[in-house]
Amino acid sequence: MWCMHPGAAPSSTKSGRASAALAALALTAGCTLLGACRSEPTKPANVVLITVDTLRADRLSPYGYKIDTEAIADLAARGIVYEKAFADTSWTLPSLSSVMTGTYPSVHGVRSWNDILGDEQQTLAELLKATGYATAAIVGSYPLDRYFGFAQGFDHYDDEMTRSLFADSEAKTTGIPEAPSDGSDQARNEWRLLREKSNAYRTDSEVADTAIAWLERNRQEPMFLWVHFFGPHEKGKRIDVEAEQKKAQLDAQIARYDPDVEEMDRQVGRLLAALRADPRYPNTAVLFHSDHGQSLKEHGLFGHGFDLYDTSVHVPLIVRLPHDRDAGERVSRLVRNLDIFATILELAGVDAPGERASRSLLAENPDAENHAYLETHAVLAFSARKVPVGDRERNIGQVLRGTRTDDFKLISREPFLAGGEDPDDPLPDTYLESNTALQLFDHRSDREEKKNVASDLPDETAQLRKLLDTHDAGHGESGGDSGELSESARERLRSLGYDP
Repeated sequence: MWCMHPGAAPSSTKSGRASAALAALALTAGCTLLGACRSEPTKPANVVLITVDTLRADRLSPYGYKIDTEAIADLAARGIVYEKAFADTSWTLPSLSSVMTGTYPSVHGVRSWNDILGDEQQTLAELLKATGYATAAIVGSYPLDRYFGFAQGFDHYDDEMTRSLFADSEAKTTGIPEAPSDGSDQARNEWRLLREKSNAYRTDSEVADTAIAWLERNRQEPMFLWVHFFGPHEKGKRIDVEAEQKKAQLDAQIARYDPDVEEMDRQVGRLLAALRADPRYPNTAVLFHSDHGQSLKEHGLFGHGFDLYDTSVHVPLIVRLPHDRDAGERVSRLVRNLDIFATILELAGVDAPGERASRSLLAENPDAENHAYLETHAVLAFSARKVPVGDRERNIGQVLRGTRTDDFKLISREPFLAGGEDPDDPLPDTYLESNTALQLFDHRSDREEKKNVASDLPDETAQLRKLLDTHDAGHGESGGDSGELSESARERLRSLGYDP
């Protein structure tokens, strides 16, 4: 295995980047899994990344839950369980953009409902493909449609969906609507609603079938395979139910969560069994995780995207290394979904060009001060309104940002300029300070995050606010929501469980 030269400068185009990466490989010696180049080449690991949508860590047996998720428990026994893994945001598009780029939303720019992962971003698949990996992805729901930029770097990207998100037969349409060409918010919102009525997702069994078929017909090495299951994401909802039926529908969605987790486990088990029967398996790393969790009436909420409580951002993360190295180990230090990027590159012996927030899960000396940055701009779309500021009105919404440490979590609800506002004309500091609400939770005594102790622990609150400021200074701000949604967009979001 050859490794990328640390000093290689990235090119501005994708073809240029690939050529530069291949040229850099020829300049250096072999790399071990820990990235140290040696005189003897080593064999790169095959990598299978399994993502499950909307899966809470505390709903799996390796994390102490009552139901028997046998396949994932077996994977945990063969691998490393990370007990405190956190997604940097609580909904799919930005979360998986972070995984695929090793950067925060403030860098990759995917924050709003209609943002697309830009062609200028260097993705995990692109970096691996440039070093000779065969790359493939099988995804289970339309937010990962190639339209949103996730197909970058994949030789094979299967995003064919088969099912409506709605239970109402009258809601379904025929055919697959074409993605909008003009890129306007209205066109994208209308297209998404049509997708949800026709081909929004496919079952976990269909995802497993497709992934197993790809493994059987493609025997290349090294390989990178990304498999995304829709899992326990809410589905089968009815449109425009009467008020008295809403509670019953909500209760039915919650009751369906655990059975959907068990079904997901069965299908992941089929995929893992096919992997174990594959001659490439001994040298294959398997990484299992979720993009975000799900609130199931905790804090009076159902769904995801609109909060940063642990129910929405604490995710499972299990890593099976080649040859079952470190099998059965449990890691209690805080880690991030963001770190999957650097971990996979380390397993491949590839250095990521440029500065990335991601750090390898396999590092021998992890940072002493571990914390996770959190944010969601999803709430901005529903909170934006005209507000008097000084002598004029501004279009202002709210965003949530947070910091999670081993012992504490700070959530800051902050004003944010919405659609039509000039980002070069910021809100006054005095307005920001007086309109920011803080929640501090002490996880040493309050794991369910029920009591806000921000006023009781001012020193801890001030320290975590400094971490938020440090994040802004180190990673910058970009992207952002328009702050205005059409009624069709609101209908789409409610169908997905984003119900403010």
